[in-house]
Amino acid sequence: MATAVLLTACATTTSAKAADPWSTAAADDTVIVDPTPHLTADQISFLREVAARTWRLLSGPGVDPATKLPLASVMLAGDPSTEVELAPATPAQQYTNPTLIGNYLSAIVAAKDLGLTTPEQAQAEAVGVLAEIRKLAKYNGFLFRWYSTTTGQAIQTPQGRPVKNGYVSTVDNGWLAQGMLTAAQAFPALSGDFHALLDAMQWDFLYNKKSNVLYNGYQVGRTYSDATYDNLYSGPRIADYIAIGSGKVPGALWWGLARTPPADHRQRQVPEGMNRTYTDPQDGKPYTIFEGHYSFDRIKFVPTFNGSMYQALAPAMVVPEQTLAPESLGLNNRNSALTQGAYAQFRAKTPVWGWSAATSPTGKQRYTNYGATALAINQGEVPDDVTTPSAAFLALPVIPELAFANIKQFISSFPMVYNQYGMLDGVVARKGDLAPRFMAISQTIILMAIDNAVDHDQLQGYFGASSYSKALFPYLSMERYSIHGLVGPGG
Repeated sequence: MATAVLLTACATTTSAKAADPWSTAAADDTVIVDPTPHLTADQISFLREVAARTWRLLSGPGVDPATKLPLASVMLAGDPSTEVELAPATPAQQYTNPTLIGNYLSAIVAAKDLGLTTPEQAQAEAVGVLAEIRKLAKYNGFLFRWYSTTTGQAIQTPQGRPVKNGYVSTVDNGWLAQGMLTAAQAFPALSGDFHALLDAMQWDFLYNKKSNVLYNGYQVGRTYSDATYDNLYSGPRIADYIAIGSGKVPGALWWGLARTPPADHRQRQVPEGMNRTYTDPQDGKPYTIFEGHYSFDRIKFVPTFNGSMYQALAPAMVVPEQTLAPESLGLNNRNSALTQGAYAQFRAKTPVWGWSAATSPTGKQRYTNYGATALAINQGEVPDDVTTPSAAFLALPVIPELAFANIKQFISSFPMVYNQYGMLDGVVARKGDLAPRFMAISQTIILMAIDNAVDHDQLQGYFGASSYSKALFPYLSMERYSIHGLVGPGG
């Protein structure tokens, strides 16, 4: 197994391979489909402690008491420490969006799975969120992009004025839908209510039939966004999954999505690969797509736009890509995580790895995009000065031993990143500066990842047991990406 090879290589520090555990782990096609046996009892105990601290935030100060909706962020009242004081929520934090609501529902389910709350208490939490979703303004069953957590009103921007006709964000509603689907499976008594909301979401409305992709969104009263989601390997694939699973969009949407951009498209690398033809399981027609890849440290991978771990791995927290797509998406999840570790060691020269959107620890402490530059499609500036612990947790179900070591290294190198509420949002790894903020998007993902890591991919199981899996899952299992083995001799 690749794990045994990796551990042997890491233990033998005089060997050539010990200096590069990343390509060593990628040398064969082994994909971990159950991370729990790869973690020791002590490691699982520690991860459960992190989960308990994270839930302490999410179930208390991370929720607006007026509506029971998750706050986008929670600030520290002082400097980072192993014991921190939280600042009272101000209007600058009193907003939320559909992604946060959906991920909060999945986090409630994870807390139940992990025994952090009783099933009855967890269901009561879900009931509160369900009641609020019902009241929120919608369009064609979709939520708008932003809402006030104090009033529940749709707002134009975070901290913005109320609006009657807001913007429908496709990806945000995809994340909302996965949370409702997860909660529907975890709490059978609520299944009918959640499915009524899911059934009301008219995914065909967001489908660009001509281009065979989903629009980025729709501005009510105006028109669709100019942009479309045309890259498969990104966070918005959760919306593609939901759209296909709902049966309201043809499964052929799958073939409208690029694995990499075409070779003549402006991008950071010229992709290698080959054309493959597949027969669609719904319409029976042949579709030819370019199965392309980039490479870094001899590891082949399908890239995300900004070299982001969230874009790569977040959908795999709820959809069993490792199990269903071990020759395509599942293998790419492993390789993407490994290339982030390699990027830290050989390019960024940082003691920890994991790049995703995060809070800047300096200046105005904005939440902004960070990425592993060499792993991105984007040829423009992709800053890599901030790493985020949540990205490290995303790798846990995929490369559990290496990911756990990275999490421990975060705490060893920057002890004040970890406190009684879990992990802060961002670290300038070359300087040690810490962001004095918790972001709901990061905290929910940490809890979801831990549930999968210590509980045999339990969270993924809810999607797998849902009605949405019937139309979607045949597509996940069809492909063989051009990412097997390593680049170069012996690869």
